[in-house]
Amino acid sequence: MANIFFKFWRIGSILLLTVVLLFCYASLPDSIAVGFNEAGDPANFINKQQFFYWSAGVIVGLNFLFGVLENALVKLDFRRLLGNSSWGRNPGSVRNFLKGWFSALLAFINTYLVFVLLGLYNINSHKEQKLDFNYNYLLILGVLILLLILMYLPYKLMATQAPDED
Repeated sequence: MANIFFKFWRIGSILLLTVVLLFCYASLPDSIAVGFNEAGDPANFINKQQFFYWSAGVIVGLNFLFGVLENALVKLDFRRLLGNSSWGRNPGSVRNFLKGWFSALLAFINTYLVFVLLGLYNINSHKEQKLDFNYNYLLILGVLILLLILMYLPYKLMATQAPDED
């Protein structure tokens, strides 16, 4: 059941990320502030087309690379890799778990990128581009959640029992 939820979240987050990227491209100014000094004034700018292509490349690249990694890991022989553990005796359960875990990871990364793009849009949508709001909490929260998701994989495979059914 969780795999279905994360798969739909993954697909929905890709669609939402595409819509937000196109919205940002259409409504941002030609010069986008991406770096700020200590006073909050913009210091580094990037061209709107360059921003679009870099963002689209990161989105497509991450989703493609994680998809390739997922397909490669699912094809492994888990009986040899995990030994006599309950997960090693149920390779179908490992495959289902990995598919759900990769869907959850990509869904979170895509959702996080949506918030990054919306934050960048919020900063650049005002006439005078000034960083008047601190977005550091978003960075810290995102890294903490990403670490939790990454650490869940070895915890689940090493500290829990595999479900009986595939």
